[in-house]
Amino acid sequence: MTQNTPTSGGATPRGPADPALGGISLVFPVFNESFIIEQTLRNYIAELAPRVTDLEVIVAEDGSTDDTKAVLERLAEELPIRLFTSDERKGYQKAVMDAVSHATKPWVFLVDSDYQFAVIDFWRLEPYRKDYDVILGMKSPRKDPFYRVWLSGGYNWLLRIFFKLPYRDMDTGFRLLKRELVESIAPQVCQMSFFTAEFVVRAHYAGARIIEVPVPHYARKIGSTTIFFISKLFGLCFQQFLGILRMHSEFTERGLFAKRKPGA
Repeated sequence: MTQNTPTSGGATPRGPADPALGGISLVFPVFNESFIIEQTLRNYIAELAPRVTDLEVIVAEDGSTDDTKAVLERLAEELPIRLFTSDERKGYQKAVMDAVSHATKPWVFLVDSDYQFAVIDFWRLEPYRKDYDVILGMKSPRKDPFYRVWLSGGYNWLLRIFFKLPYRDMDTGFRLLKRELVESIAPQVCQMSFFTAEFVVRAHYAGARIIEVPVPHYARKIGSTTIFFISKLFGLCFQQFLGILRMHSEFTERGLFAKRKPGA
């Protein structure tokens, strides 16, 4: 089931989260974010802890080479977080998959740790928990360097063309997911480098109820991305295109395109 994107106008009430819909695991995959991770964690916890009855905060660090581990170890003594660290770099997709595997609550609020989304915009997603399994915070507008906007736009366009999907921002870093769906779909994610985009495609063909909700996106305050270096763009694009072809071939062999009704 798909849904047209709702509008983003009007003030958003700041909770409380509906306890009848279950608790929430707030999950942060972290790599080399020593300058911003403390602000991110403190702001998210300050906003959500008083308003989400059953909240856990999971921080999964992925072999950082800066001072991120030291910062997190200090924060773990002050803040209510469950900290998991790694001695080796696993890469973005594997790091995200490992991070969500630690979640224990019925919902997973999976957020990139670079603070390009404001925690207050969680409340834009919360009302849709009642009717949807995957709630994507669609960046509106996106505040990234032009080459990242171009890359993401092309990537999403290819996914829409190859898999006949209606979604605009499948690689968003701000997403609220049913944990049982994550547990079912995540082990299948293997073809592309970005967990969320492949997860959304697979969830769509598994019949999940998915909606995109516009949320503000902000320029990165400190540091630079560790994934989209300009020098690596060609190789990254080629790798992702091959991943799309492999997944399309897999879906064709499994007969998923025939099973999914047009427009469903």
